[in-house]
Amino acid sequence: METTIKRNIALILIVFLGITACENSKEEITTGLEGIVYRGPINPVEMEGQVNDAPFSALFRVYNLKNKLITSFSSNAAGEFMVMLAPGNYKIIPDNSAPIMGAELQIKEVTVNAVGITNINLYFDTGIR
Repeated sequence: METTIKRNIALILIVFLGITACENSKEEITTGLEGIVYRGPINPVEMEGQVNDAPFSALFRVYNLKNKLITSFSSNAAGEFMVMLAPGNYKIIPDNSAPIMGAELQIKEVTVNAVGITNINLYFDTGIR
């Protein structure tokens, strides 16, 4: 009986150590994207010297190049966003609720650098002409 107890304790310890080792093997992602999203034109007639795009708030989805959903993020009212991603190439697609024309068709391919946060501004078409 004592042998069975020792064996059970050893088994529990092995399982616990295995679970702990798996949890500790997950590396924290320290790279990603930050920037501002813009939509434009915002006026049907472009005037020289006037800005014709504006930041906007929306939901975006991030896919890898094999079209697997990785994560999603939102920009704030100032268009600012930040999303942590492993280094690599991705596609960013606005949600259909975004205030732009054909949101799901406006795919932006981006690259996250191997070190640090990659700064990028993304421009989307409103369809205003």
